[in-house]
Amino acid sequence: MLILHKITNCIFVSIYPNTLFVGKVLRILPQVDSTQTFLMNLYANSSPIEGSVILSYNQENGYGQRNSSWESMEGQNIALSCLFLPAFLAAQKHFYLSMAVALAVKTTVRNLTGKSTSIKWPNDIMVNHSKIAGILIETQLRQNNIQRAYSGIGLNVNQTSFGLLQWKATSLELCTKHHFDLDNVSQILMEWLEKYYLLLKAGKYDLILNEYNNALYKRNQRISLQHINGDISESILKGVSPDGKVQILHNNVEEEYIHGMVRILYDR
Repeated sequence: MLILHKITNCIFVSIYPNTLFVGKVLRILPQVDSTQTFLMNLYANSSPIEGSVILSYNQENGYGQRNSSWESMEGQNIALSCLFLPAFLAAQKHFYLSMAVALAVKTTVRNLTGKSTSIKWPNDIMVNHSKIAGILIETQLRQNNIQRAYSGIGLNVNQTSFGLLQWKATSLELCTKHHFDLDNVSQILMEWLEKYYLLLKAGKYDLILNEYNNALYKRNQRISLQHINGDISESILKGVSPDGKVQILHNNVEEEYIHGMVRILYDR
């Protein structure tokens, strides 16, 4: 059953994900600055409902990792934020949630396009060498466990022009030459989000880590790594550790870095 809470400027659209809880509380907004900010503000002073989703096809001020902007043309793409309550997940295992969400988005894209799809560390979704989706996970802790997790996803669906970013961005339509129904894609995305979240809740940590590393963009290949001081080094990407550190081989020496200290550059 779809439950929609009436709010100002809310669009009532029939989206019925085949889920237990993800998207059962769903608010579809005709426009929003940021679905992530809206969702966080919504439950700032009230009891949260797990699986609550804020969805918009017109996000005007989205943001991603390190406050990077997420620009989207009106009515062409999906901005979706989902609230999880993973009290079962210890703070030191926070990256498993990021991996689970990334795998859900990656699987959605792979199934809809039939194209080779990968995850660029930490959680950009790639088709070949172009970015099709970005993910941002923001958490609130209670003692040593994650109390709330806000999972924001931006997915390029029908947009075909990206201006100066054309060289590194793509969409479902560009990949397939097919125009997609946004409601249908949103429904499929919510269903995969729940499937991977339930794997996480069931303690399938090794399965999630192995699948993530197997899907890792440029694994065992040479990458350009930009360090926080601006230096760029050439390394071999070996994998990602359970706590989210990128593992590289540089001058025959194994090294690990947390996100924020380095970033993998796009090919051009």
